[in-house]
Amino acid sequence: MAIKGKTKGRSAKAVTRGPKPVYQPVKKRLIAKREFWLVILSILGVAVVVGLVAGFMAERNSSAQHELERRMRATMSSFQGQIDPILSTVGQAQPPAGYQVFADLSTAVDNLVAEEPGAPADPKTLSQTATDAATSAKTALEALRSIDETELVRGKGFSQDFVLYVINAKGNLVRAMTLYGESAKLLGLAAEARGDERAELAARTKAILNAATEIFDHGYSEYVEAQTTAGVFAPPPPGLPAPTGAS
Repeated sequence: MAIKGKTKGRSAKAVTRGPKPVYQPVKKRLIAKREFWLVILSILGVAVVVGLVAGFMAERNSSAQHELERRMRATMSSFQGQIDPILSTVGQAQPPAGYQVFADLSTAVDNLVAEEPGAPADPKTLSQTATDAATSAKTALEALRSIDETELVRGKGFSQDFVLYVINAKGNLVRAMTLYGESAKLLGLAAEARGDERAELAARTKAILNAATEIFDHGYSEYVEAQTTAGVFAPPPPGLPAPTGAS
């Protein structure tokens, strides 16, 4: 028979074990990691390739630029070889970048415009000046027209500015010589005229001469710009007195 008042003894609770220690590897320093050096090497490799490509392109561009400049100098040398001899027959350079043409024609026209009534200039002198100037202008005009400036600059990779300088220089010089010839012819007519007709012809001659000079100056300025762009411009030294305009 069970004896009352007695209790069963309590069983001991099981103790939960703690977590097993986990191995924590020692972290390597960044510079000791293999991956770090792989990244560095990859970056350096890319940098080397980019540098080589950039160097190659720079060298190629430099060579192309030098070749372009060489062609430009050669073209300008050819253009000058045709222009300078023509201009030397009608005038003379005025350093550093000017050019005076038909000095005798200009002087004769100025004298004609300024002459006083009753004291006309010598008709023979005016006629001779007019004839000489007309002959020189015609010869220069024909020589200028024979220059093929388009062929000089076509397909050579020149800048638009350089091409326009060459083309406009020749074009304006041609137009100027045409007008110089016209003014010379009018001077010849004025030399033989009298009274109001003479005065009117003198004024017309002066107006055309002024237009010719303005156009010539534009053309010569563009001629100098073309030389400057090509890197060959050198102001000419003072030379001999300007030609009279006779051929």
